[in-house]
Amino acid sequence: MKAKFRLGDFAEKYGLKVGKHCCFGVFEGYRVHIKYAAMANPACLITVVTDTKGRDKDLEKYLEKNKKELKLTNFGVVGIGLMVSPQLYLNIFSQVEKILGKITAYLKKAGFPGAEYCPYCGARMEDGGIGMAESGILFRAHAACYERALAEAKKREEANLAAPARKLAGTGGCLLGALVGAAAFVLMYLWWNFAALGAAAGVLLASYFYGRFGGKNTPYKVAACTLFPLAFTLIACAGCLLADAGGWQGAVSLLSAGGKEFTMFLLNLIFVFVFGLVAAAYVLFSYLRSRKKISANMRRTEEV
Repeated sequence: MKAKFRLGDFAEKYGLKVGKHCCFGVFEGYRVHIKYAAMANPACLITVVTDTKGRDKDLEKYLEKNKKELKLTNFGVVGIGLMVSPQLYLNIFSQVEKILGKITAYLKKAGFPGAEYCPYCGARMEDGGIGMAESGILFRAHAACYERALAEAKKREEANLAAPARKLAGTGGCLLGALVGAAAFVLMYLWWNFAALGAAAGVLLASYFYGRFGGKNTPYKVAACTLFPLAFTLIACAGCLLADAGGWQGAVSLLSAGGKEFTMFLLNLIFVFVFGLVAAAYVLFSYLRSRKKISANMRRTEEV
């Protein structure tokens, strides 16, 4: 029986270096980085480093057109290369090998610069450049380009910190999202009697509209996008109960009597908090992720 083709085997076959849950080096003329961890999200991330400036749209069109053939769940193109997340079946690194083979063949045919070129400026690195890491991806670049990219990252971060919070505008978007979530709760209640998913919809929509209305990603945003949708959903839940029971006295009688109506109300109430808090955890995670500085993850290294 053929032994399983693992990360170490893949790295050895192509002369790549192995790191924690990853391997990196030059594959078919292009510097690559492959990260795999079964419990990560995404579990597998493949990065190919190349200067894409001015041709990023062409590369996006290629990946979109061949997404099904390459079996990708997601992809992205930035100035210094591309990243893809493959669907994972059996023989993971056999899949990775095929994906990288097809992508590097396209890059070579289309004339994208290889490992001997700086991904920042696209010029050949006559001196070999310096080893560096950006967001965990290891590659080589001109020393001057690295310093310039680091300075620009710090400048963007400082500008983001100095930008106004725009709480009022953001709160307006938050209230709109909370209102839509409450409306979704009412509609689901009328259709299915179980409508707690409206709470999650309210939190996520509040977060989305908070940003769309110009609000800055702050702890206030996390709190507002959790509490306002929850309050609106609870009001909608109470309103649905009152409408069913014909007023406060009817609602008290209905709840006191127990039975199916009481059970459904209790389930809705419990899961409003459960789904709402799950969505709030996602909003909190997005906020914490936004606080991570790109510049803090840029460094020189001798590993590559």
